[in-house]
Amino acid sequence: MKTAVIIILLTALATTGILGWRGRTSTHRPVQYWNDMTDQAKYLPQKTSAFFADGRVDRLPPPGVIAWGRSATSADDDFTINDKDFYAQQGFPSFVTMDRDTLMRGKMLFENNCRVCHGATGVGNGITTQYGMNNPPSYLIDRLRTAPNGYLYQVITEGKGQMGPYGPNVKPRDRWAIVAYVRVLQRAASGTINDVPENKRAEMDK
Repeated sequence: MKTAVIIILLTALATTGILGWRGRTSTHRPVQYWNDMTDQAKYLPQKTSAFFADGRVDRLPPPGVIAWGRSATSADDDFTINDKDFYAQQGFPSFVTMDRDTLMRGKMLFENNCRVCHGATGVGNGITTQYGMNNPPSYLIDRLRTAPNGYLYQVITEGKGQMGPYGPNVKPRDRWAIVAYVRVLQRAASGTINDVPENKRAEMDK
C-alpha cells in the first residue's frame, strides 16, 4: 500500500513538472502537448496583412454575394443597393423611414461601432484616444454639421484617414440609421430650453 501511494505521488509530481500548471502566469510560452486550439493563426479586425495587395485584413464581400437567409431578388436585400448613388445625397433615401425606431437603432449601432473612437456625444473623445490613437474630428464642427448626409454615409462605408471601412460590416440601412443619429447628436449639442415643449420643461427642471 505504501509503495502504491509513493508511486502515485511521484507520478503526480512528474506530470506536474512536465506539463506545468495550466493558466499560471509566466513570461515563457507553456509546453503544450495538446493545443486544443488555444493558439490559432488568425487575422484581427482593422489590422494589416502582407497577403493582400492593399494590405488590409478587412475584405469587401465578393461581387454578387448573397447574405444567408436572403435572396438576390428580395426587396429588402441591402446588397443590391449601389452605394455610389448616395454619396451626394443631401437628405435620406426613400427606403429609410425616419422615425423613433430608426433613431433608436442608429443609437444602438453608434454605441456598438462608433462610440469607442468618437465618444458618446460625437466630440471625438472615445476611449481609444486614451491609448495613443489620435482624436477623430468632432461631429460638432461646422464642416461636418453642413456636410451632406451622403458624405457621412460614404465615410462610414469606405472609411477615411485612420478610420477603417465599415461597409462590409454594417448594412446600408443601418449606416443611414447611424447618420440619422449623428444628426441627432449635432442637433442636441446646440439645443436650448426653448426647444423643449412647455409642458415638458418641468420634467427638465427635476
